[in-house]
Amino acid sequence: MNSIEELLSKIKARPEMYIGRSSISCLKAFIDGWFYRDPTSISDFELMDGFQNWIEQKYNINTSHSWCDIILFYSQDESKALIIFFKEFDEWKKTKAPMARE
Repeated sequence: MNSIEELLSKIKARPEMYIGRSSISCLKAFIDGWFYRDPTSISDFELMDGFQNWIEQKYNINTSHSWCDIILFYSQDESKALIIFFKEFDEWKKTKAPMARE
């Protein structure tokens, strides 16, 4: 598996199998570890940078905190934040799709 998008799709379907428990912080740690194992093999490595920028704009915040920290701050619950992450990620993918075709 060489795609973050593919990985996230699998995690979304069965989060506990991949990240141990329903937690946005566990998701972030898993993604970071998966990415740093061999960043040159990932076909869409810039994907999470784009998502980070989008989250900052959506929440109208300029910060050095990660997308994980931002979503967790506004949800105040690890499990709820994970659900929100997948909703936000899906929404972001829809907004970036028209730009990819241009």
